[in-house]
Amino acid sequence: MARELVAALLALPAAGCSWLLDFSDHAIPHDASIDAPYTQAECDYKEPNDSLATAVAITPADTGPAAICAGSVEDHDFYRFTVPAGTAKVEVQIAAAFSTTGDLDLRLWARTGSVKLAESRGFGDTETIACPSSASMCPALPAGDYAFEVFPATASAINRYTFSLVLTPM
Repeated sequence: MARELVAALLALPAAGCSWLLDFSDHAIPHDASIDAPYTQAECDYKEPNDSLATAVAITPADTGPAAICAGSVEDHDFYRFTVPAGTAKVEVQIAAAFSTTGDLDLRLWARTGSVKLAESRGFGDTETIACPSSASMCPALPAGDYAFEVFPATASAINRYTFSLVLTPM
């Protein structure tokens, strides 16, 4: 039966019908979704910010979206912020769709002396560091400059993310 069907299909006239599909760029519908896990604009967000020394200043109004992107060197993003006097709590959070392209993690750094204050290395879509908090083993932060780092949990992890910085006054 299958052999007869193939023979019948091959016997069809060639005019007006093609078995070839067009996968060229001009055939892609304008509303097609992006195949990459991030856009170039997300990769370029606040770059260069690939080290603690080049951390880019942000405020609570900044949220991204940004991305940890593939490249010849493993991508890390660093953002610096100032904790004003009279701040009771600092919370940093990143959100990424871990299940699709890669797990991202979060570290909090003191700007002077490059001391790691806290780290969040979970397996979910969000990572959160709150200071003070017993969960992240982070004490209350005195007024000063700090930085947080977004980095891949494994060497091949890439992903887009958004972030939030909340500074709660006393």
